Amino acid sequence: MKNILTLYDLTKEELENLIDRSVEIFHQINQKNLKPKRDLKGKISLIYFEKPSTRTRISFDSAIRRLGGEVIFVSPSETQISRGEDKRDFIKVVSGYIDLIIARVYDHRTLETFAENIEKPIINALSDLSHPTQIISDLATIKLLTGDYINKRICFLGDAKNNVARSWIEAQKVLGTFELIFSTPNGLEPEEKGNYKLETDPVKALIDSDILYLDVWFSMGQEHDEEKYKKLLPYALDDSKLSLLSGKFVFHCLPAKKGEEISHKIFSMHENTIYTQAHMKLPSAISIIENLDIS
Repeated sequence: MKNILTLYDLTKEELENLIDRSVEIFHQINQKNLKPKRDLKGKISLIYFEKPSTRTRISFDSAIRRLGGEVIFVSPSETQISRGEDKRDFIKVVSGYIDLIIARVYDHRTLETFAENIEKPIINALSDLSHPTQIISDLATIKLLTGDYINKRICFLGDAKNNVARSWIEAQKVLGTFELIFSTPNGLEPEEKGNYKLETDPVKALIDSDILYLDVWFSMGQEHDEEKYKKLLPYALDDSKLSLLSGKFVFHCLPAKKGEEISHKIFSMHENTIYTQAHMKLPSAISIIENLDIS
């Protein structure tokens, strides 16, 4: 694999292999017996992040180090980009110093500019369009906790007009092996077309699903919108929906705004699942890096 800018960059077999390998690595790490398939000794990776990050940044940094590589972290404010340097010039220059780029950007076109101008592999660690590494990790978590994602009904609850929701659609198109339901108010439906179901009634969506998937209602850089907040209130996983959660798995890609999209009580009841989901980001980062064409 060269780049992962969206999940469309992967074949069905490649995505399945990344998921399976992530689960395998998860067990190896827990048993303190990691057996990496790639040695990054002598390789240097650039982590270029325009946005804040906890799980994605630290998991990729840790993955690279566990594979024997070294990491350079920069934000635009630490480079001449902050003074208006052309990003094409920036990436052409730094590509001569490093072997792999992991980038979190505001505008997906920045990733496309990077990919068009260098031969080094690029991983999208989040853009306004897509968050592919999140979904690889999430599907691996579903497989770890439930045995498989095949034929599972996954319900994305809340604002579905965002990058994570789009990446779920990408995954369904590539794999074609699970059902996807979006329960969201009118006007906040996914912008990407796909073979998914829209269900405006959150109670019906919950009853019909195996996995309940939550994201924050206001992404980084978005102002709190009172009108949007009121539209989303019926889609909150609040305590009134406790009776609907029996036998279901609650996922949250974090950070969580407890008291908005999920209640404190429900988060606490399902925190083991949510933290396992977060911890899977390390094995999935290792899995992704192992399979990249790093010369």
